Amino acid sequence: MAAKTSLKRQNFNVTAEEDAELQRLREVLGAASVKDALLRSARIMLTLARELEGGKQLHIVQPGYNDVRVLLPDVEAASHSWTYLTQRPHAWKRQLFVKGRKLTAANVWFDMQANGSLPISAVEEIVRYCEANRDLIGMEADEERCILLRSGVTLVPRVPK
Repeated sequence: MAAKTSLKRQNFNVTAEEDAELQRLREVLGAASVKDALLRSARIMLTLARELEGGKQLHIVQPGYNDVRVLLPDVEAASHSWTYLTQRPHAWKRQLFVKGRKLTAANVWFDMQANGSLPISAVEEIVRYCEANRDLIGMEADEERCILLRSGVTLVPRVPK
């Protein structure tokens, strides 16, 4: 009697555009089926991820030209262990977000660059001040919301913490 093979069925819906991408992938890889193309793609990505985890970078070289680094943010972001950053589903952004916030890492980074980096002691002092003056900060935030509403800006409701 033949040994039983453990199989797991994968079933998911795709849009017409996604189906076209899958068919193109099958053609590019010369795969007999979409399943084969997906498995080949998975093996390629796992190989790339393994190399990137080791600190390597992916470059494309065209003879006679400088090499160009290829960015794979989905793979590179996942290869690090972050404490305060996480991936979030977004239509086109691939960078990491601050956990629990609608704030990208770049938002914080750009703000720090624009305002000059602050020493940790300054950040700690700012946190102490804000925590001690929550009422004042809340009143000012409410006033700013009122001004924005009066000027016709549509605001997303605040999510209570």
